Amino acid sequence: EHPYYATSLNNLAIYNDDLGNYQEAIRIGTETLKIRKKALGEEHPGYAISLINLASYNYNLGNYQEAIKLGTKAMEILKKVLGEEHPDYASSLSNLAGYYSHFGNYQEAVRFSTEAIEIRKKVLGEEHPDYASSLNNLANYYNDLGDYQEAVKLGTEAMKIREKVLGKEHPDYAMSLGNMARYYFNAGKYMKATKLYKQTYALVEALILKTFSYLTYKERSDFWDTYSVFVNETLPKVANKHPNSTLKKLALNGQLFSKGILLNAELEIQKLIEQSHDTTFANRYYKIRQDRATLDELYQLSPDERSMDADSLSKVIENEERLLVQSSKELGDYTKNLSIDWRDIQAKMKDSDLAVEFASFKDSTKQDIYLAFVLKKGMTSPELVKLFESDEFYDIKSADYYTTSKLYKLVWKPLGKYLDGVKNVYFSPTGRLHTIGIEYLPDEKGKIFAEKFAAYRLSSTRELALEHTVNLEKKAATYGGIKYDTNTDSTNTKRSGVAAYLEGTKVESAAVANLLRSAQYDVAALYDTLATEESFKRFSGSGIQILHIGTHGFYMSEADMENAGYKFYTSSQQSNEDRALSCSGLLFAGANATLDLSNRSVVPEGDDGILTAKEISRLDFRGLDLVVLSACQTGLGEITGEGVFGLQRGFKKSGAQTIVMSLWKVNDKATQILMTEFFKNLTAGQSKRAAFAAAQKTLRAQDSNPEHWAAFVMVDGN
Repeated sequence: EHPYYATSLNNLAIYNDDLGNYQEAIRIGTETLKIRKKALGEEHPGYAISLINLASYNYNLGNYQEAIKLGTKAMEILKKVLGEEHPDYASSLSNLAGYYSHFGNYQEAVRFSTEAIEIRKKVLGEEHPDYASSLNNLANYYNDLGDYQEAVKLGTEAMKIREKVLGKEHPDYAMSLGNMARYYFNAGKYMKATKLYKQTYALVEALILKTFSYLTYKERSDFWDTYSVFVNETLPKVANKHPNSTLKKLALNGQLFSKGILLNAELEIQKLIEQSHDTTFANRYYKIRQDRATLDELYQLSPDERSMDADSLSKVIENEERLLVQSSKELGDYTKNLSIDWRDIQAKMKDSDLAVEFASFKDSTKQDIYLAFVLKKGMTSPELVKLFESDEFYDIKSADYYTTSKLYKLVWKPLGKYLDGVKNVYFSPTGRLHTIGIEYLPDEKGKIFAEKFAAYRLSSTRELALEHTVNLEKKAATYGGIKYDTNTDSTNTKRSGVAAYLEGTKVESAAVANLLRSAQYDVAALYDTLATEESFKRFSGSGIQILHIGTHGFYMSEADMENAGYKFYTSSQQSNEDRALSCSGLLFAGANATLDLSNRSVVPEGDDGILTAKEISRLDFRGLDLVVLSACQTGLGEITGEGVFGLQRGFKKSGAQTIVMSLWKVNDKATQILMTEFFKNLTAGQSKRAAFAAAQKTLRAQDSNPEHWAAFVMVDGN
C-alpha cells in the first residue's frame, strides 16, 4: 500500500500499454488507482495521474465513454489542485481532446487541444516532446475537419521537433511522417505524400524488426497491433486511390511482410536455434513449448481445480521465453528473413508464372474493398487491380459460387489481361476468400480456373522466395475408422456433427496406408480404439513426413465451445490467437466421453479425444512435408490480417509445410475417392499439386456435384 509500490505498478502499466497489451495495463492501472486513492487521497496529483493513465488504456482498448469519464474527473482534480498552467493539467486536456475526436466532435477536440498547446508552450518550451505531441494531435483534428493546410503546418512543426529531440529512429517520428503523408495525400499532393509514405514504411519496418528481436510471442503480437493498420489497411488504400509505382511496391511489400508475420517470426526463431546445433538453446526452447502445453491444460480447468496457479506459470514462461529470445542473438539475427521484397519473388518466377497477392481494406462506409497485386517476370513494378466491394460479394449466393460464373467475374475476370501466356498462377487469399475455393470457380463457358491454369494456393506469395528443407525420412501415419464411442456402431455420411463412426475413413485410411507402404514408406496405421489423441501426440518430434487423418473436424465460436462443455476461463495472459486456436480441432478415439456432458465424469485425466489446433501448435512436426486433414471444415477459423487462426495455423506453427484441408462439411464417399486417388498419384511420382489436381478431376468425372469435389484445397503445395 506504499506510494512507491504504486509508482512501480504505474510504470509497468505504461510499458504494457506501449506494447499494446491494454487489458493488462487496465488491470495494473486499476490496482495503482486503488492504492493511490487510499494512500494519497482523491485530490492528490498522483491519484489524478492514475486516472489519466487508466483513461488512456481504456481508450486504446475501445472503452471510449469510460475514457471520457475518467479523463474528465482527472482534469477537474488537476485544475483544482495544480492550477491551469501545470503540464499535468495540459496532459489531461490533450487526452480529452483525443477522446472527443473519436466521436467526431472535432470542434471540442480543437478547443481542448489548443488550450493544452498554449500551456505546454509556456511551461515546457517549444522543443519539448509533449509540445510536439500537442501539435501533432491538433494537426490530426484539423485534418479531420478538412483543413489540410493547417494540418500540414502544425504537423511539420511537430515533426521537426521530434526529429531534433527524439531522433529519426523514434516511433513518434515515424508517426509524424505517416501523419504528414496522410495530410498531403488528403490534400491531393500525391508526389509529396508518396515520398513520405516510403520513408514511413522504411522506418516502421525497421522499428518492428528491431523491437521483435527482444520480445516474446505475446508481446510481438501486441506490438504488431500498433502498426498492423498502417501496413494492412493504409498502404493498400492509398495505392488503390493513387496507384503510382512506388505506392504499389510499398503496398505489396507490406502484404508480404504482414501476412503471417507473427507465425514467421516464431518459425524463424526455431530455425535459428535448430541450425545452430546448440543443444542448450534447443532444450530451453522445447521446454518452453512443453510448459505451454501444460498451461493449456490448466486453462481448461476452473481456477479451483488447477494443480498450480496458471497465471503464475504463464509469467514464468514469458520470462523464460524473453531470456531465450534475447540470448538467441548470440546465434544470429532471426528477423533478417522476415522482410521479403517483391523483387525477391520476381527473381524466382518463370516467364509463364503469375503471382497474385490478394488484399483488402475498409473504406469510409466500412465496405471491404478487395484488390489484387499481380506480378510477372519483367514487370518494373507490381500492378494493382481493384476487384470488388463486399456488397457485390454478399449479393452472390454461396450455391452459385461453383455453378455459375458470378463470383469468377469478380475474382478472376478483372485479371484477364495478365493471364495471357500464363501456365502457373500462385495466389494468396485474403478476408472471405480464405473460405472459398476460388481456384475452382467456373468461367462463362463453365471451365474452372484450375483447369485452365496450374493454380497454387499459398499462405503468402512470399513462399516463392523461400527455400524449404526436404525431409527424406519416409515415415508416415494414417488415421481412420476411429471409434469415438465403443458402445455404438452408428454411422454417419458427413464428417461432422455428432461423433458417429465413419465407415469410409476406415477404407480410405487403409488404402492410403497400403499405397504408402508400396512406395517404401514406414507407415503407422491407427484405427478403431488405437487412434487416440495420445497416439497422435507421440509423433511429435519423430520427424514424420506424411500425416493422413480421416475423422470428424470442427470449427465453432467461443460461445459454442462453452456450450459443448469447453470453458474459456478469462485470463489476460492468453493471446487472442490461443483462444481462437482452441475453437477448432479434430476428434480421436473416446471423444464421445468428453462430448457427452451427462457422462463427463468418466473422462480420463489428460487427453480427452478432442485435439484442438492450439494443442497441435505446441507439438514438434519439423519435417512434416504433407498433412491431409480428411475431415469437415478443417480449413476454417478466425480470419485475421495474419491469416486464418484454425487448424491450418496450428499445423503451420508445429512445422508442417503443405496442408490439404476442407472448407465445409464433406461427403464421406466422395472424400474416400478423392484421397485414395490423391495418394495413388502421389506414390506414382507426381508432385503434390499435380497429384491433387488429377484426383479432383477423377472425382469430378464420377460426381459432378461441386459440394463433393470442390470441398478440399491444398495450401503451400508444389
